[in-house]
Amino acid sequence: MNQLRQLILASLLAVILTGCGKVEPLPPGGFDAQAVLSTNILHLGDLVTLTQTARHPTDSRIVFPTLGNGKQIVVQNRSIETRPLSDDILQTEETLQLTSFRIGDWIVATNPAVCILSDGTEKEHPLPPLTLHVQSTLNETNKTILSDIHGTIKPPLRIPRWLWISALAILLLTAIIFLVRYLWKSPASPFTPEPIIPPHIIAQEALAALRNEPWIPEPFFVQLSLILRNYLENRFNLNAPESTTEELTEKLQPEHRDALGPLFTQADLVKFARADAQQAALQTAFQTVETFVEQTMQEQCLPQESAKNTKEEE
Repeated sequence: MNQLRQLILASLLAVILTGCGKVEPLPPGGFDAQAVLSTNILHLGDLVTLTQTARHPTDSRIVFPTLGNGKQIVVQNRSIETRPLSDDILQTEETLQLTSFRIGDWIVATNPAVCILSDGTEKEHPLPPLTLHVQSTLNETNKTILSDIHGTIKPPLRIPRWLWISALAILLLTAIIFLVRYLWKSPASPFTPEPIIPPHIIAQEALAALRNEPWIPEPFFVQLSLILRNYLENRFNLNAPESTTEELTEKLQPEHRDALGPLFTQADLVKFARADAQQAALQTAFQTVETFVEQTMQEQCLPQESAKNTKEEE
């Protein structure tokens, strides 16, 4: 009796497994495709996952639409995998990590998926319309906490003693600096000024030190931004450390603005909006600054030397 029960159970299990292994045939069009978002509502800088899947004949390949539209739709990571479902059907799945740095509603893609057969014939399959709803990191509760800008405050009529002491100390320090500079320029001076370290050397040494530190998003972008701002000040005579991101961006040359604009935006999101950043994003930001220093370290050297020589001749 027990053997009979075991035989019946084994038969039922075989039937179930055989039924689960069936693959639905391809539609009359030759292939099908779909696209799904993990969520369509996100805050600035958050990541969402887009999964694009297609079933197609074994003698064909799939081309999904290309994504990315400036700061509206940014592709952080992408992976694609093709596996067989049966002897004559393949499944191709593409996974993308998307984000956005612009508030608004953005369409992910409008182009269809394309199946290219072995003879070069192309067939298209439309994908569902997907839209990302990008919101600000400040919710309605936080907005009520923010207070308006206060009016101007009149300074006190009586100047405190500590302010007088500070002013005298600054004047004394200024006099010492002028005296030291005068002694350095004098031919009979026993003092020899130390050689001036070029700005790109200072930046590269700071980047090398940052490379060996743990990369935690907020302190990483604070240090990286300070290295870049100091380099811009020393190399291009910009008041970069004291300027806001908008003021500094306006002072940059167009080609420099295009190269550094996304980096400043991402750094502000991490530093002030507490946005998270993947290690790949940190590596990209680091390489952006490293490449910018290497490409611009000679741009202003010749004009500065010419101006120095002209001043000495006068």
